[in-house]
Amino acid sequence: MRQLFMKRKVSNPSETFTVTDRNQKDVYGVSVNSVENSQLMTIHKSENQQVAIITNDESIFTVEVDNKKVFIIEKKLDQGTSKYTATSDELTIDGDLFGMSFNVMLGYRKVAKVRKRWTTLGNSYELTIFEDENEVALVGLVTTLDYIKSNKQLEIS
Repeated sequence: MRQLFMKRKVSNPSETFTVTDRNQKDVYGVSVNSVENSQLMTIHKSENQQVAIITNDESIFTVEVDNKKVFIIEKKLDQGTSKYTATSDELTIDGDLFGMSFNVMLGYRKVAKVRKRWTTLGNSYELTIFEDENEVALVGLVTTLDYIKSNKQLEIS
């Protein structure tokens, strides 16, 4: 089991931030870059090795790890209101996606859980990873959800 922490509010189109472990050591770096009407986020390990990318095509975000689409987060209309959903070929989400309180399941196994936490970093998300092979995809999912939430709030205010 491994716990990672990510500070909330990814909104600046040229922002760079880190995902840390329990000892506040940098584990992943995330770069947000605006690219021709498409937002692109790159996740890399501390030694700048790219491990995932997140692309945006209109209202569909894609999290790719090793050139494989792992999560697709898209905006759908549900009874007259817009709502984002996250889908994956292998993983399912159980809980409140935008309340950032959910479990990620592979069949009947819980591979991760995500919760809001107050830490010494401030208001953060805690990712508890039970199966290492899904770690990068989950960092990408949480980063994307936070980005969508932050920009949605910017549109409202």
